[in-house]
Amino acid sequence: MNLPTLSHCHELFEQYHVPGTVREHCNTVHQVATFLAQELIKKKYPIRLEIVKPFSLLHDFMKAVVLERLTDPPYNYKPTPEELETHQRLREQYKGLSETKVAHLLLKEEFPEFAQLFLESDELTRNPHAQVSEEARFIHYVDWRVLGNKVVPLATRLEYIYDRYGHWIQKKNIDWEATKQEQFDYERKIFNYLDFEAQQLGEKVTL
Repeated sequence: MNLPTLSHCHELFEQYHVPGTVREHCNTVHQVATFLAQELIKKKYPIRLEIVKPFSLLHDFMKAVVLERLTDPPYNYKPTPEELETHQRLREQYKGLSETKVAHLLLKEEFPEFAQLFLESDELTRNPHAQVSEEARFIHYVDWRVLGNKVVPLATRLEYIYDRYGHWIQKKNIDWEATKQEQFDYERKIFNYLDFEAQQLGEKVTL
C-alpha cells in the first residue's frame, strides 16, 4: 500500500488551509491512536502501525466541508482569511459530500488503497456492522474517544455526537443503539488485550 508520509500529511494541512481547531483534533487523534496501536502491537494484536499513523492524522482533515461556519460552537475559533477562503471554495466544490468522501477524492490518485480507508470510515458512520479493515474501525473508535483535543470516555463522546448530529442520524435512519453497542463492544475487545482500562486511556497518553 502506498502511504503518505507524516510530512506529506502536514503539507496537505497547509495546502488546504485546514482550520486550527481541526488540526488540533487530528493531531490529538494521531497521538492517541499511535500510542494505543503500539500498546496493542506489544500484545500481538493485529493492527498495522504504518497505516494507523497517517490515517489517524488525516482522518478529519476535510472536516471543514461539512461545517457551515468555522466559528460555530464548540469551535469558537477565529479563522484566518486563507482558511475562510478555502472553506468557502471547498464547500461550493464538494457540496453535499461528507468529509471522508472528499478526502477520498483528493487522495485516490496518489494513494488509491489508502484513500479507500476514508470510504470505509464513511460506511462505518452509517452501518456499525460494515465489513471494513481493522485500521478503519480502530481509527473510528479512537476518533470517538477524542472530543476536540481532549480524551474523554466513550459514553461522553457518544452523547455529544447525538446532541450535535442527532437530526442527521434520524434523517439517515441510522440505528443509533446498534452504533453505540458496536463501539462499546469494540472497546471491550481491544482493551481485553491491555493492562489498563479504557477509562485510563487519557492518563496514559502524553499529549
